[in-house]
Amino acid sequence: MIPVNHRIVVRVDLAQKNRMKIGDTVVHTANNFDTNYRERSPVIAEVVDGNEYIRKGMLLCCHHNHFYDPSPYHLQDDLYSIPINRTIFGYFDKKGNLKPLCGNIIGEQVDIPTAIPLPPELIKQYKDRVIVTNGKGTPYKKGDLAFTRPSAPYIIVFHWNDIQKRVTKVDSEMIIGIVKAK
Repeated sequence: MIPVNHRIVVRVDLAQKNRMKIGDTVVHTANNFDTNYRERSPVIAEVVDGNEYIRKGMLLCCHHNHFYDPSPYHLQDDLYSIPINRTIFGYFDKKGNLKPLCGNIIGEQVDIPTAIPLPPELIKQYKDRVIVTNGKGTPYKKGDLAFTRPSAPYIIVFHWNDIQKRVTKVDSEMIIGIVKAK
């Protein structure tokens, strides 16, 4: 099948919240008992038919809304034809690092300063800013401090070969100001 109208065809294991194996790589998102739906909801999809930028075999991290039935993107079985837009958060490189796609950036949360030192589990982060770690395809560069709309930073938790990783994704259209890195 050749995807048209700015779409790609992906394969999704709808039970992947537990565990998904593609080739020799085991990937799964946050645990089912996690109460933070923003952390446990992203979906991993394998590209079946793509384009010159999103190639066959790539593993993508996508927004979960495309894959609930009855989905207008469902083709058959585990195949979906999804639009190429900001709901594709990024792709995984061979080391399990999430690289941004479609106008998204990857960043680190910024800790809220406190008057006294706190243990790590009590430190809170701003919900409206990130330090850009990868802004590929956007005007934002590594080290920039990006101010966003409230709650725009979207934390993605996944396990790559049993190693938990946590990244913060922001749609670059949700950035309202920037302090450029020196």
